[in-house]
Amino acid sequence: MTEHAVPSGAGARTVLIHGSCVTRDAFALPGEPRFRLADYYARSSLASAFADHGLEGVDTAVIPSAFQRRMVERDLTKTFWRAMPTVQADVIVVDLVDERFGILVDDRAGVGTPSAELLRAGGLSPELHRVAPGSVDFLMAWEAGRRRFMAEARAAGLVERIVVHQARWAELCADGTRFDYQASAEANHLLEYMYGRLRLDLAPHQFVRVPAHLVVGDPDHRWGRSPVHYVEEYYRSFLDLLDRATASPRR
Repeated sequence: MTEHAVPSGAGARTVLIHGSCVTRDAFALPGEPRFRLADYYARSSLASAFADHGLEGVDTAVIPSAFQRRMVERDLTKTFWRAMPTVQADVIVVDLVDERFGILVDDRAGVGTPSAELLRAGGLSPELHRVAPGSVDFLMAWEAGRRRFMAEARAAGLVERIVVHQARWAELCADGTRFDYQASAEANHLLEYMYGRLRLDLAPHQFVRVPAHLVVGDPDHRWGRSPVHYVEEYYRSFLDLLDRATASPRR
């Protein structure tokens, strides 16, 4: 058994998510005894989460939702990487769907993730530069974040607890309608590139991909119709795959 292998046996495994609703929604399903959600970091690009500092002067008090306010504050204060030495979760699930937002950069190299929630905050400078996902500047910043993420995880003894949820944008909805093919294709091309970069530091068993025939949008999803709001069978399959990936210690 390796020093930091995920424990098996009685009790639900605790899960920390750094990612998006494509992972979080799975743990909201009823009747799931195998996992317990310990924490959730959302709407935060790795390029932002592992930057030295955030954007200055942002007023999060005007964001009405406490969850959304906390989500933005965590991204801006780089809470995830600062808290990594104290992480106790059995499993750290990472997905990259929210890399779709790109990043915002100020003139002192402060970085934030331009989620809809951040853009509702006050105090955003008109001088901020938006870096589009997939652009050269974005990929350079993201690569720096990836390297720092893995370095911090290694220092904290967490690398073997990481599981990457290789989520993809759906092209088809369960009612037969199609999403924007070009948008899904471009998003998936970027995702595959980034998942490939994560493979430089992680073992094959640390990647979970739901079968393609289940990557289908749910027209009645509680968060609305979207290429990243899937049918229930997708989430059930993800949990089964995660269970197999983390239930037994590996040598």
